[in-house]
Amino acid sequence: MVVLFVSAESIAAAAQGETVAALRRLLDAVPGRGASRIMLADRSPANQPFAGDGRAPDLVLHIGFADQAAAERAMTADGALAGLPTIIGTPAAALTHQLMDVHAFPVEPGPAADPFCTFFVTYPGTTADLGAWLTHYDANHPPIMRRFPGIREVETYWPLSWASALPFARGTAMQRNKVVFDTLTDLVAALASPVMEEMRADGRGFAPMTQKATHFPMLTWRIG
Repeated sequence: MVVLFVSAESIAAAAQGETVAALRRLLDAVPGRGASRIMLADRSPANQPFAGDGRAPDLVLHIGFADQAAAERAMTADGALAGLPTIIGTPAAALTHQLMDVHAFPVEPGPAADPFCTFFVTYPGTTADLGAWLTHYDANHPPIMRRFPGIREVETYWPLSWASALPFARGTAMQRNKVVFDTLTDLVAALASPVMEEMRADGRGFAPMTQKATHFPMLTWRIG
């Protein structure tokens, strides 16, 4: 499975319910689409250790496809996704998209109910040996993530070489990942748990990266 991430730093002001409904209609028109997510920045005050990472994008679409060929067929210049700038009131040039390979790490008890909290992490830089870095990350970090109290989902995403006719900027993140919780309160509690100390200790073993990762809580709706 692959996922197309489309992000917007800012979107036109609208009621949350109206925005989600409009984006649902857009995603319903995307050919070959699989399970997807709509993520809006959760700007609720929260005392969590990554609150200084800057301003989260207002919107991130997580659009799933069975394979890369299906995703590339959906990224036509005149397809449904090309209408996203009009729906959210943002110029096409202000949008960023990136196709990535999905690596899932199942947990119990399973998916949260809508809306839920996604802690969305992006590593925007690069490293000397990306393949080795990605392999090390998946072998070491997700097994710890799965032990967070209240955890609902764990996934990592690896970059791909991909083709697109969409007039959006191309994302170049070397990795993305997410952990999912029922609520922001549950996320904050998890980040204050002893498991977070294990995460920090494991992170000190990563090879050097050119940029710092960002970590943003996102209010999330599941789109089947």
